[in-house]
Amino acid sequence: MDTDNTEEALSEPLLSEPSAGQPSGEVSPAYSEFGDTHPERRESICSIFGKIPTIAYILASMVIFIIVLFLAAGLMPLSTQIPPEYNYTNNTPPLLMHQKLLNDTEPSGPKGIHISLTESPTAIHIQFSTTNIGKPVVEIAAKDNPSDTKKHDGESTTYLASDMCVKNQSADSTKNFVPPGQLHTIKVTDLKVNTEYVYRAGISTGQGIRWGEYIEFRTSKPAGFIPPKSGNNSSTKPAITFLALADQGVANGTKHGDGAGQNVTRLITSLASNHTVDSIHIIGDLSYADGSTQIWDKYMDMIEPFASRIPTMVAVGNHEYDYTRGDGSKKDGSGIKTNETFHPSWGGSGFHDEGGECGVPFAKRFAAPNNGNSIFWYSFEQSLVHTLMLSSEHNMTRGSAQYKFLEADLSGINRTITPWVVVELHRPMYNSEKYATQDAIGIAMRYEIEELLHLYHVDLVMSGHYHAYLRSCDGLYQEKCSNGGPQHVTIGTGGAPLDCDVQLFPNHYTKKFDEDHFGVGRVTIYNASALLFEFVALGEEVVDDFWILRQRN
Repeated sequence: MDTDNTEEALSEPLLSEPSAGQPSGEVSPAYSEFGDTHPERRESICSIFGKIPTIAYILASMVIFIIVLFLAAGLMPLSTQIPPEYNYTNNTPPLLMHQKLLNDTEPSGPKGIHISLTESPTAIHIQFSTTNIGKPVVEIAAKDNPSDTKKHDGESTTYLASDMCVKNQSADSTKNFVPPGQLHTIKVTDLKVNTEYVYRAGISTGQGIRWGEYIEFRTSKPAGFIPPKSGNNSSTKPAITFLALADQGVANGTKHGDGAGQNVTRLITSLASNHTVDSIHIIGDLSYADGSTQIWDKYMDMIEPFASRIPTMVAVGNHEYDYTRGDGSKKDGSGIKTNETFHPSWGGSGFHDEGGECGVPFAKRFAAPNNGNSIFWYSFEQSLVHTLMLSSEHNMTRGSAQYKFLEADLSGINRTITPWVVVELHRPMYNSEKYATQDAIGIAMRYEIEELLHLYHVDLVMSGHYHAYLRSCDGLYQEKCSNGGPQHVTIGTGGAPLDCDVQLFPNHYTKKFDEDHFGVGRVTIYNASALLFEFVALGEEVVDDFWILRQRN
């Protein structure tokens, strides 16, 4: 969330920062060799060249100029060394030029490896990136039978600055567009459910396959899965555990990336190290790239330690999608055929431009089950829980495509197989932080979809956007507790700077508010009637916990 409602993209630090106390845009006296600030330096320069014949002066100047250029080239950042034909500020590079740039880059193995669930528990998406072009391939085998390996290949894609809604959006942050390389997706099928596998991803370039490291993961528990009974403690063994967070970010020199996201990644990796976590849910505002490919790449590398081993499911946030400029009718990553994304009048400045990505990098880098609108809204099932990922950035008014999806999905759930229903969307429907515009958006979402959540007995709604932790009372519906609605949790504590010292609206439904801890939500479902939620902070300290108990028909 941006509470200052700025419409300008974030800026990275300059190559050379001004000296302490020196206003930005002014040249430091230390570098004003010919300025009046240091006449003695000017005199020394003149003493060298003042008595040299004109031709010699010219030749000497040329030599110095060439040396300066040579030295400067070595100090330039990568983005400024891109040839003009690859620089979006000139002409958009055609695909062949883009491929040539990638081929000229030193080949690399798979990076940013991550896996996600599909519409079937017997399949998995494996995605990664490479700098060079080739055929993506995965080699996989059951952990208990490693000699029986199978190979699967997939598809590759990429994107240019011109593919996004605002062609020159990167000018605000990176000065030059740096291509993301090749983004690969492989759908591995015919797997056994709830089974440990070992895989490695690779890229075949015609000169062999450049493989990544071997990685272990466990396939999903099928819908309706109940742990087998064995021993005296069988009744307390959970059916499924998953982690949830939002608003993570990566250390990038911007106001959204101070490095805490890396600490949360370490927390997730530690919590999942005992193989008890079945999936990770990141509910919007992932990287805060706002148009910068480099930040996306850095974020994907940062989450790889857990995302390559545990299915990671994502929801779209305002920083992945919102835009107010450009031609969205042709380039919107979600397929919306309008010039601008959803900007209702009641949203005020709450929907504003986030760098013009309009969901393109998000849709290219992540995959989802094929039952909704790509990565923007979809659903999946694991064990006893049915989860819906929605987009708070898209139209969800009655009659809209997303509303129809939500209604059809909720009405089709078999509650005898998946008794628990969880809805996740980036912006919360209920929150208490005193931001009037943001609160108006939550009220409007309640007006549109809260009745559906009540009608179909949704149990839990999780969101982010506000950089804090909040939980409501249970049964919240039409601002009344114990009224047949779900419990609402805001878990925007994934790493972006926390909303410290904020004021809260007075209300009766906020039961816990925490603005002091980074952390994640840990959801443990034991059976059809008992769900435990824990807010786990850095250091694995459980700061808050509560039970949701249901009597099922």
